[in-house]
Amino acid sequence: MANSATYFNTAPTTINASFMSHRSKAYKSASGRTPESLVFLCNFTRDNGPVSIDKRGDTVLHLLATNGNKIALESLLRAGLLSDDLLTKKNVHGNIALHEAAMFGHKEVAEIMLRKKPDLVFACNDMKETPLHLAAGYGNKDVFQVLMGFNSDCMMTRQDGRTILHAAIDGERYCMLSF
Repeated sequence: MANSATYFNTAPTTINASFMSHRSKAYKSASGRTPESLVFLCNFTRDNGPVSIDKRGDTVLHLLATNGNKIALESLLRAGLLSDDLLTKKNVHGNIALHEAAMFGHKEVAEIMLRKKPDLVFACNDMKETPLHLAAGYGNKDVFQVLMGFNSDCMMTRQDGRTILHAAIDGERYCMLSF
């Protein structure tokens, strides 16, 4: 029987090392707005699709949504790379990129994704929260209004029965109560 330690001491293959390097560059490029970072992100997405690039299971699109990188998102859209698979890919918490945009208050990013695929507004994460729950809980009124404009259901409940109103109150986002 082979010694199991030999498996841990083997060097990664060139392909794996190359992918890891590109994954790291994709992570950094997601917050960049240079022409080089846009080209890299488009090429990375074209070559790898909706692949996770960090331990949270985030894709390039999750990171663009978190960073509010509308310019890179528009580049993916123009290049025909904003696929349904990429838009619906979930991270380890079950969040799609729209959940991230709702959490971080990136209205324009949310609008781009919803124009491409309007039914994203109903996507639920592992807690059965829609992006509307997160927009309310984090007090992101502009994103909340965009989501409502795409017929989001403000009466949906999480897995524990809590509503959008509960999310706003729990987050002490009382400004959301005047929607």
